[in-house]
Amino acid sequence: MDFLDDLFNSFSVPAEPISGMLEEDLFWQIIENSLQEASNLNEQRQSLALELERLTAEDIIGFQIRLENLLFSLHSPEIWCAACIMNDETDPKHFFYFKNWIVSQGRELFEKALSHPDRLSYYFKEGFNEDDLYEFENFHSITNELFMVKVGLPIANYIEKKQLENFTENFPKPDFDWDDENFTNLQIFCPKLYKIFVEDYFVDEEDEEEDEDDIL
Repeated sequence: MDFLDDLFNSFSVPAEPISGMLEEDLFWQIIENSLQEASNLNEQRQSLALELERLTAEDIIGFQIRLENLLFSLHSPEIWCAACIMNDETDPKHFFYFKNWIVSQGRELFEKALSHPDRLSYYFKEGFNEDDLYEFENFHSITNELFMVKVGLPIANYIEKKQLENFTENFPKPDFDWDDENFTNLQIFCPKLYKIFVEDYFVDEEDEEEDEDDIL
């Protein structure tokens, strides 16, 4: 019997559904640990899985409940505005991936986004490029994958139903009284992000086109 066999056999699931969240400082420390050696989201995902492997089943469930509640707190028209700007456009599914990305980047970035999404501009000198999307599609499912491997059942089976109400993966977009496809509205809500990801980006594109014309 090797180490992984010992680990799997020692993984004891709770007899009753869990409702409590993992302690907040520990949650954020796990996120920070996952960022330390990661140079991209895929590496962070692998690192986070290793961090979670060290926890008890109850703490992994608590981690997921804490995550779901943080994602729920981000389900707002203001955060939607930031998603529209930073990812060029969005819909409910990709908005969920954007919220995942916010939490995955650690406590400081999360709290700035929650206080006002335009404060995300503090982290960017340039906007997106062709390879960048501020989304983390698989971040939310890491705990479930662990449970499926270890016990063959989804983690939701061990979460109290009341807590499941906060799971935002299938939520519709938040209610707001402005047109999310209207650039003027986006600029009003998040002027700094708009300047970085829209105004400056398109100015740079125009400069590149002019340089290409000069070469030709």
